[in-house]
Amino acid sequence: MMKSLVESVRGRLSGTNKTITEGVDGIVPVLEESSQRRLCAPSGDLCGITDIGLARDNNEDDFHLSSDGRGQLWIVADGMGGQAAGELASAIAIEAIVESMTTTTQTPSAEPDGSVPHRLRNAFALAQERVLCRSVAQQELKGMGSAALAAYLDGDILHVCHVGDVRCYVLSGGVLEQITRDHSAVAELVSEGVLTVEQARSHQDRGALNQAIGFPRGINPDINCQKLKRGDRVLICSDGLWESLTNDEITTVLVSEGTMRQLASVLANRAISAGGEDNITVILYEQG
Repeated sequence: MMKSLVESVRGRLSGTNKTITEGVDGIVPVLEESSQRRLCAPSGDLCGITDIGLARDNNEDDFHLSSDGRGQLWIVADGMGGQAAGELASAIAIEAIVESMTTTTQTPSAEPDGSVPHRLRNAFALAQERVLCRSVAQQELKGMGSAALAAYLDGDILHVCHVGDVRCYVLSGGVLEQITRDHSAVAELVSEGVLTVEQARSHQDRGALNQAIGFPRGINPDINCQKLKRGDRVLICSDGLWESLTNDEITTVLVSEGTMRQLASVLANRAISAGGEDNITVILYEQG
């Protein structure tokens, strides 16, 4: 029953994903899907991958890539809730964000503030409403939620909105910078100097989030804007990647030559080689 709900939501999304179905600049997109991994590479400069890993029975992660004619929308969601509830939470969150962003693109005059940050906040508000309403309405879904990050690229300006611990990094000039902060108690301990980054990676409470879509106490998403330069690389990933690989290991891959499909695959494969204890999702982009 739960699986069919997840597939129904994902099926509705397939019709909205213009980038995947049409490709970029006439390039035929690469699509691969199996019970282990789903990959989409609309061009050599953009790729999304989600992999179930080695220890989980289902994949609570999900991703989305699309274009609205003005900019590109990329989303990674990492669901939680046990059984298939996490899968459903991440699917509902992505569907709501895409729906909201698509609607405000088509009818910008309906918005009091048509700015991208405002649209992203509205999109997350809709996702919060949808996931929370579903979890309240069905006892078996009680407590489900999803960390999520949505990035909208408008020319050379990258707008990022997130709650939870899905991360966005930018590699520029060979230097990797994490431009988001995790919404977790462990991240707060790191910022206060109580824990080192390495200690946090193995802390028993590292998965406990202060914010996630669907939490009854509500959300307050962070918004970041970053101007990209030619050759900059953007990495969006779930904790299945960044808990498995150090920043130095991630940097080593990102500075390498290759298409984003090749490098994203290397990142996912190395996370699996490191144990694959969680679902792994990666979106990788190079600014042209």
